[in-house]
Amino acid sequence: MTLADTLFEAFEETRQRAPHIDCRLLAQMLDVSEGELQASRLGRGAVTLAITACDLVMLLPRLGPLEVVSEAPHSALASRLDSCRVSGGRHYASLGDDRALAMQLLLPCWYWVALSHERPDGGGEALPCVQIFDRFGRALHRFYLRAPSRQVRALLECYRAAHTPGFTRCIEAANEPATPSPGKLITEWRRLRGDGDFSALLRRHRLRRIDACRAVAGHFSQPVAPGRFILAMAHRCSRQQPTAVSIVHGAGTHRHRQGFEHFNHGRCGRLTLESDQLRLSLAGDALTEAWLVTRRDEGGLSSRLEGFDSKGRLLVALAT
Repeated sequence: MTLADTLFEAFEETRQRAPHIDCRLLAQMLDVSEGELQASRLGRGAVTLAITACDLVMLLPRLGPLEVVSEAPHSALASRLDSCRVSGGRHYASLGDDRALAMQLLLPCWYWVALSHERPDGGGEALPCVQIFDRFGRALHRFYLRAPSRQVRALLECYRAAHTPGFTRCIEAANEPATPSPGKLITEWRRLRGDGDFSALLRRHRLRRIDACRAVAGHFSQPVAPGRFILAMAHRCSRQQPTAVSIVHGAGTHRHRQGFEHFNHGRCGRLTLESDQLRLSLAGDALTEAWLVTRRDEGGLSSRLEGFDSKGRLLVALAT
């Protein structure tokens, strides 16, 4: 029996006996990547789509109503779209709708595209799902086809290919940030005028977002207890306050602005914020550090809450 056969049997057994365990959690339990788990299903519920990242992005508006899910460590953000528009170039693309969605996609990170039938996190019946993985087998995006027509199914079938991906292991290297003098960083921070300027500042000084928050503490940021971060999430929901929710990972950003209607603090510390068009899922026990950050953007000064895990990775950012 091959490793793929073993993983497939574990997948099928879990789906029947513990359907509440999703692919991400099952992959962690088996010490494999999500990509390896999905690849074990090739020919048994999953297929490879031989399509370039650029072609797939341009195809998205033709797929009809979608539920777009982006994943970061310990968090996931899902947006429901009736239609979308795309723009971009060879190495990046922007995906948006007529409401409040804005996604920046780094296409070189896309390695393997798979098509299968999956059940969205919010429940319901299994839907055709186009999944994007990087070369480490990490799931980057999922596109659920909410109302696939016969033409859309036939279109995707044209890209079916007999290809099995080969993933590699990711070794996380801890680099010491080259933090500039506090005075210099604060001066540069005052000159920020948008997300592009902030990203350039991080690259210029080789800083992570959490390093930048710590470096300007007392001036443009202040620490927030994780418990108060969770209370702020619940408070925004109770007031149905429009909130811009952002997830940032190595393959881009996913941002959606809307008022939340439901907040749930579920089992195993799982936090969920939800509305009719948006769903945020967050592992509350992974939230170890949070900051209230002030930056200037196109509309003037704005504040946002940013939550991080023990490795300094951004889980989610909330802005009014």
